[in-house]
Amino acid sequence: MKTILMVALTLICVSGLWAQNKKTVKEIGVSYRTEWKYKYDDGEELKYKESEVSFDKRGNVLMEKTYDEDGKILSHMEYKYDENDNVIVETTFNNRGKLSKREEYKYQGNLKTEKKTFDADGTLKSKKVYEYKTF
Repeated sequence: MKTILMVALTLICVSGLWAQNKKTVKEIGVSYRTEWKYKYDDGEELKYKESEVSFDKRGNVLMEKTYDEDGKILSHMEYKYDENDNVIVETTFNNRGKLSKREEYKYQGNLKTEKKTFDADGTLKSKKVYEYKTF
């Protein structure tokens, strides 16, 4: 009973922290977050790592991994940012850690103007251009 109560209190406290926005992550100085999932089957507690996220000092997500119940990677993403904290490169890896695609973004100020998607070999697969009209 004590264990369940401690787990519940920990999850309540920690989930509030993890649900915070980028500004709060930056202010607190969070560099890494691990999310653990607890399942209960016939009174037995089963725990597994559900995800991991790393942050830079500005609160930007640098890396995200999600896992299945057996600890196998389901997804793995890495990000790079410009001086305005806009994502400029988003890299996706398969469940074996091999590059599967890379997306590159361009901005004018903070407005996204272009997105290019490349396959694992670096071949351009698609390009999107964003146009904006102002009042």
